[in-house]
Amino acid sequence: MIRMFLAAAIASAWVMGCASTATAQGSYPEKPLQLIVPFPAGGASDVVGRIVAGELEARLGKPVIVLNRPGGGTTIAAKEVANAAPDGYTLFSSSNSTFTLQNAVKENVPYDSAKDFEPIAQTGTITMVLVTHRDNPIKDVAALVAAAKANPDKLSLASFGVATISHFAGELFKSSAGIKMVHLPYRGSAPAMNDLMGKHIEYHVDTVIAIRPQIEAGTVRPLAVFSAKRSQFLPDVPTLAELGYPNIDLVSWGTIVVPKGVPPAIRDRLASTLEEAIASPSVIERFLKVGYEPAFKRYADWPGFIAKETAAMKELAREGGIKEE
Repeated sequence: MIRMFLAAAIASAWVMGCASTATAQGSYPEKPLQLIVPFPAGGASDVVGRIVAGELEARLGKPVIVLNRPGGGTTIAAKEVANAAPDGYTLFSSSNSTFTLQNAVKENVPYDSAKDFEPIAQTGTITMVLVTHRDNPIKDVAALVAAAKANPDKLSLASFGVATISHFAGELFKSSAGIKMVHLPYRGSAPAMNDLMGKHIEYHVDTVIAIRPQIEAGTVRPLAVFSAKRSQFLPDVPTLAELGYPNIDLVSWGTIVVPKGVPPAIRDRLASTLEEAIASPSVIERFLKVGYEPAFKRYADWPGFIAKETAAMKELAREGGIKEE
């Protein structure tokens, strides 16, 4: 009799607990959310984050407040999110810079990309472009590779910073082509582009966002893009894969994640809402305006994806001597 009573009590408690959880998740969200962006206000990543925040707010019916937490190569913001309550009210908008590139160059990252976060979905990608100044007599990749092989470590290839996606892309190109070029790291796209247009450097890798205005103005010449398929912003520019380097497929991808432990029902709600938002014409138009290509994707195996890309970036860092500053 006592056993039956206990069993009934346990079953009742379990049902009530499940009902309580379902009710809590069913009424989500009940308060404002915060979307943390690991970059300063005003940049492309911030703009994308604010577009996402506005769309989630409109569809979820609660404010979504954007908090900029720059610094530490995005690690400061990532650590804050990793330590946040897993209740679905703290979201993080970041990229492979946070989740794989930092792991490739740092011994001690203050979070575990695979274990401390759960993905909502990828939101889009940014294409990387190899460019030169308009008066360079070397006008294509084949001629560049030939010149670099004939003159090892004589030509320069700039990036917008040490251990950035720009740096990794440049090293991937050199490794794939079997060439040696001098890496010139800058502190941001603007000074690198100024020196390129001033013909102080010969080649540079940057995002389509930063480069497109100069391409349209005719002050720089694009040679190739690093994505597997051509960029819709530069449809006449070939991919490096088309030019004989099939292993080159490197883009900056943007993703929304939450702290580990957020209930699946809440994650599914956020993912469905985000998918609906990214499919809307107004969001597509605003993304494209800043050079961000919409590319919604749910991750079937986030830990596996992170492990695979991190391993590839670590190998590239080892080969290219990429180290944190």
